[in-house]
Amino acid sequence: MGAAIVVVVLGAAAFAGRDKIREQLSPQWQSILSLDTLRSLFGAPTATSRPAPANRARLEIDLDATKVELVDGRYVVQGDVVNTGRAPGSTSRLKLIFRKDNDVLGERAYPLVHGPIGPGARASFRQTLDEPPSGTTEIVPTIE
Repeated sequence: MGAAIVVVVLGAAAFAGRDKIREQLSPQWQSILSLDTLRSLFGAPTATSRPAPANRARLEIDLDATKVELVDGRYVVQGDVVNTGRAPGSTSRLKLIFRKDNDVLGERAYPLVHGPIGPGARASFRQTLDEPPSGTTEIVPTIE
């Protein structure tokens, strides 16, 4: 019990005087002990913290420009594939996830060959779907 109290008191003192302690450290240690450095070492990587590969394509579906419609009794997904990377890239499959609230009801993949799509360029697609699983309230498209 006494050891736990000592650890808590020392931790609180270090936290209270962290600016003075940091000023006394060498510049190398100051950069190592920054919050961003510690997060990158111990935290899970996030999309914003990972740098984009220098010469790779990054193809994704522009969800704002994508819509699912009922046309002649069949569902149709149409939208745009965008290349936000720095090299041309091509798509091979359109993958659709069928959801009801937070539950995944099923997945389907369709061939979707577009490309090469240059950096910053878009390619439109349109895919007629098989009958979605019963109870589907949301269709989430992704590409590979």
